[in-house]
Order: sequence, then C-alpha cells, then structure tokens
Amino acid sequence: MIEDWQQRMVAWMAHEKAQDMRLEDALALKFEHRPPSVFKYRKVDDYSLQNLETDFVWVCSPTDYNDPYDSSLSITSNELSSFILQQGIQELLKQGLSEDLAPERLQKLLTATNPAVALQEALLGQDQIPEEFWPPLIAAFEEQIQRWKKTMEQSLPASHKASLKICSFSATAESIIMWSHYADQHRGFCIEYDLEPLPPTHLFPRMLYPVLYSEKLFDATPYYLAMLQDRKEFNILFPALAALYKSPEWSYEQEWRLVIPSNMVKEATRWRVPKPKRLYLGSRMTKEQKRDVLAIARKRDIEVYQTYLAEDSFCLKSSLVENPEPTAPEAPPIEVD
Repeated sequence: MIEDWQQRMVAWMAHEKAQDMRLEDALALKFEHRPPSVFKYRKVDDYSLQNLETDFVWVCSPTDYNDPYDSSLSITSNELSSFILQQGIQELLKQGLSEDLAPERLQKLLTATNPAVALQEALLGQDQIPEEFWPPLIAAFEEQIQRWKKTMEQSLPASHKASLKICSFSATAESIIMWSHYADQHRGFCIEYDLEPLPPTHLFPRMLYPVLYSEKLFDATPYYLAMLQDRKEFNILFPALAALYKSPEWSYEQEWRLVIPSNMVKEATRWRVPKPKRLYLGSRMTKEQKRDVLAIARKRDIEVYQTYLAEDSFCLKSSLVENPEPTAPEAPPIEVD
C-alpha cells in the first residue's frame, strides 16, 4: 500500500537523531509527487461558507477526528522501562552501591534480564533483610512497575496526539463515499485547491503530507529511547510521522493532510489556505444551498462544476456551470381559502 517514494520519504525523516535526518530531501521528494490538486468536502453551513469566503480551514487535534486510531503510535513499554531502570542502576552504582554489594550480586545486577527484580534484590540484600521476606516485597514492587508501564503506554501516545494539529484533504473529488460521509450525503460541496502553481517554499504544500495506509501502527519506541539518551539531539518531529499512518480501511479517502507541529500551533484554530481553483456542487443540493455557495463563487470569481450521477455506471460526473448566478429561492406556495 505504501509506494516506493513514500518509503524513501519516511526513511529520510525517520532517523532517531535530528542530525541524521534528510528533511529537505524528504520535502523535495514529497513536493515532486504531490497531486495536481487536493479537495476538501464540506457541508453547507455558516461555518463552511465563512471559511470558503475567507480562505481558511480548521486545524485541530487528531483526537477530534472520527478515526479513534488517528495519529496513534505504539511503544514497547518493557524496552523503555528496562532502559530507565538500567539508567537508575548506573546512577546508584556511581553513588556507591557497588561498594556495598558482593561481587556475585553486582554481576547479577549488571546482567539481569529483569533489572527491576535484580535491583530490588540488591537493595534488600544491602539492607540485610532475610531472603524469606523477599517474595512479597518483590511482588509489590513488580506490581508497581506494571502500573507504571500501563501509565506509560497510555500517557505517551495521548500527549503526542494532543500536541499535533491536522486538517484532511483528498486527492479526488469523485469519491461517492467521501461525498456521503463528509459532504452531507451529497447535499454539500467540494473545494479544489490547485497545488501546481505553488512553490515548494509555500507553507501549504510544505506542510501537506500523504497518508500512508499500513496494517501496523507507527512504532515510537526508538524515539523515546533516543530522547532518554539525549534530549537535545533526538528527532522531535516523530509525532508528525505517526500522523501519516492510517489503517488500509481508510485508503478510499486518498488522503493528503496538513500536519502542523506543536511549536507552530498550540490550540485548534483556523489556518489560511490558497484561494480555491474551483468548486463542485453536490448532486443533491437544494436550490437554497446552491444559492449560498454560488453567491460566494460569483463574488470571488471561482469556477463551479455541478456533479451528477452517471446513468450507466456507479460513478460521479460533473459539468461546468456557465456564469454561475445565485439561484433565487422558490417562492412559498400561495394558500387559497
């Protein structure tokens, strides 16, 4: 599902250390493979009409999206906790713990596959507590470690999700499912944003990424390990990579999305986008809905197409609306006594 160029893009961005990244090369490759246009499906309401008129979209946390897995990542809590405990053991040894341990117990501590238990045994032995009293104390310590791991598994992914702001687009305006899900059952409209005239330095294409459809979540364990080793040198952009991965069940969306890192936007907000190239009207739009959209299109000189259902196949077609004039609402029926 992931194309070769996308794999190269990720490889250049996915280094654990910032100094090893090839970010500009990755962005250039992404720009080379961008679609000609991206599309935003909208329902007709005051909010969407205002954004259409002022060239804004809404960027928000992935937690507000309909996919509960959106921008999720996986972590190996055992690996992280073992590394943290090993660091703690090294610190205790520097502070003199090694001087109080028998050579065989010190060797066991340094080579243990379960550093949590080994450290507890070393500390209990140092305090000269008889070994028959160790099992319940070690069990209580292990239970505490397991709670800590569980908290780590929940809090780390949640914190990174909250830090991102995203906005979704599609590479197609012809998806029947997208019109149904995101454009009010074909009663809404679709906005086309032309990417071809925009230079690579323009913020819109620069922050726009393809979604990668994968069976597995993005593994963030190496980045947390790198952070524990050196907070100044690790790749702080890894949450943006996690935001690109979605289940193949969503592949029909052909999604490209704006991914805004936390250092640029702290809260959900409006985000400026280029002027639309054209609009597509849903096949089920009412005259009143068309009137509102066409009024903005005419004022802003935006080309408008009307979508309609093909007669011989399950697909949408569209035709240019010549000189789009706002359609007057139907007059109410005259009641006759």
